[in-house]
Amino acid sequence: MKFITAILLFVFTSHSILADKEIMDIGVFRNVKTSHILFNYLDDSYSFSSESGAFLTLNKGESVRIQNKNGEIRIKQGEVEIGTYKKVYIKRSHEDGAFKIKCLSPSSRERKYQGNLKILAEGKYLKIINQVPLDEYLVGVIESESGNNESKEYYKVQAVISRTYALKHKSKFIDEGFMLTDLTNCQVYKGKMYKNQNIIDAVKETENFVLVDSDMNYITAAYYSNSGGQTVNSEDVWSKPLSYLRSVKDPYSYGKNNSNWTKIISKDEWVSYLDKEHNYPIENKDDIEKALTFKQESRRKYYVDWKYHILLTDIRKDWKLKSTYFDVKVKGKEVYLSGKGFGHGVGLSQEGAMNMCDLGYGFLDVLLFYYTQAHLIDLEMMDFYLSY
Repeated sequence: MKFITAILLFVFTSHSILADKEIMDIGVFRNVKTSHILFNYLDDSYSFSSESGAFLTLNKGESVRIQNKNGEIRIKQGEVEIGTYKKVYIKRSHEDGAFKIKCLSPSSRERKYQGNLKILAEGKYLKIINQVPLDEYLVGVIESESGNNESKEYYKVQAVISRTYALKHKSKFIDEGFMLTDLTNCQVYKGKMYKNQNIIDAVKETENFVLVDSDMNYITAAYYSNSGGQTVNSEDVWSKPLSYLRSVKDPYSYGKNNSNWTKIISKDEWVSYLDKEHNYPIENKDDIEKALTFKQESRRKYYVDWKYHILLTDIRKDWKLKSTYFDVKVKGKEVYLSGKGFGHGVGLSQEGAMNMCDLGYGFLDVLLFYYTQAHLIDLEMMDFYLSY
């Protein structure tokens, strides 16, 4: 198959609703074991139904409390108990409807969502699933992952990689009754937050655009906060080498909020850790000197040398470090880990990408810089690409 270059995209000017109208089932409040919520609507009216049919319509100014009571879903409006159900479906009457949820037990900050809602009992707690079109989900992801103050060009970058990630991994949690969570194990999603027009436009203007490899498979569109000046080969963090996740020098990530960090550990504690956890030869003068003067001019996979088999990813996990990209220096009785970057380092550096966009690079330039040998395609044209 011949490679399809990203330039072909701009020959096509019309976009279908192929991808962005797909309904995504997102498990929300997954970091909160909630048994009791308050539901209010923002726009539109909402109808409630169970497996037995419709039982309530919620109009302006009305709210209901939804609680797991002995393994069933109890609905109360004010002091009136509406009923108990195995499953509850809450559906908007128009496509732009939105609602609010506040956890009452335990208490948490109110969140706003678009789309519909499905609620089930999960042990003593509630399983809450936001059923939302992909484009509305992406707006929420971009708001949650990127904030409210970036350029539209950067939001286009985030829209493409978030869409690619969602479509590639949409069966990740299918055994739990939804597609993706709202946490960092998927993509952070806190619902409808800002109504930022640049974010909404970025999703529309990249409609159906995804990143694929040379076999037309969705890429693993990995991203993180800051590379520290160099990204990482995929196999240095995970097991599999991928052609589009190659280490690249990244000057665009220098000087940003998460480009540098320091962690101080007692020398005795650090040496003891190397000995007990990794069987490092601390009694050997040359070996311990190497361990206490470790430097990474370029990113490495192993601490000191590959022969000791100490993965930097293990050290990062054990010490809860911001990245694997650090040097070691001794000052008195303390070891200073002088680090660069924040995150696993594979793929796209968000702060680097933001900087590239601020410098005038287009979203396509940014994507192809961080995802080498990847291709940007319009899903509407997939059959054309596969037959090319």
